[in-house]
Amino acid sequence: MKSLLPFFAVLALAAPAVADDIPADLAESRLRGCLLAGASGTGQTQLEAAVIQVRAYCGAQIRRVKDQRVKAAAEGLSGNDAEAAKTRAIRALNTEIAQAVANFSGLTQ
Repeated sequence: MKSLLPFFAVLALAAPAVADDIPADLAESRLRGCLLAGASGTGQTQLEAAVIQVRAYCGAQIRRVKDQRVKAAAEGLSGNDAEAAKTRAIRALNTEIAQAVANFSGLTQ
């Protein structure tokens, strides 16, 4: 058992690097699950506050999906076209997050 300790230590240190390299569909699924869990338990009475709270709760999942979507949106583009595609991808994700929180929490503006 003692000889496995270094192996598990290396595995634990590598976990964050491995966790960032997940397929887009799994990242999207994890984000949706986090949004559901976060929105279900916010305890907020206003949609804006609930969205802020859930975004903080799901920050890692949001960041991962955002990075994947931005990369896909800007693929093959350069300059202003790439920046515009990145901006559109981020705005679309932000809208989806707000809509998901509204749907899962039952809150409206």
